[in-house]
Amino acid sequence: MPSGVLLFLLVGVVGAASGQKRLLLFAKDPATWSIVKGGAHGTMSYREASGAFTLTASGLAPRSPYALVRYHEAPSRGEILARGASDTEGKLVLQGTWHTWLGKFWVVSGEDVAGAPGSAATPRAWRPERYLFEEKPLGVPCACPEPEEP
Repeated sequence: MPSGVLLFLLVGVVGAASGQKRLLLFAKDPATWSIVKGGAHGTMSYREASGAFTLTASGLAPRSPYALVRYHEAPSRGEILARGASDTEGKLVLQGTWHTWLGKFWVVSGEDVAGAPGSAATPRAWRPERYLFEEKPLGVPCACPEPEEP
């Protein structure tokens, strides 16, 4: 067996055994909902069993507040998972614990939503050109191709 194939198999087994999953988030064009090439992006790594998650994002507005929100369409409601601020380069790191890994996950401007982590998200404004959206909702079967990682 070629060493590259063996390495691929070992990495796949380690990733699966760890129980860690990931969700990619992207800036999207609000007119078409297509991913903005070269736009802001992020990766949320999480473990369903423990609920621990880490979100890392870049390309955001520098020194700005953000909130990680889980959004449910029916009935329309959201919950705040974490809050934080981007650094001088527009990078954001959020960590926390969450146990409902279904639905849509967004990074929104912290000014556009009220609420503390663990509580309901109360919208104040809708400015989707400033947000990051999941590549596909969690827990919903999708026949869509996997996007390229940022």
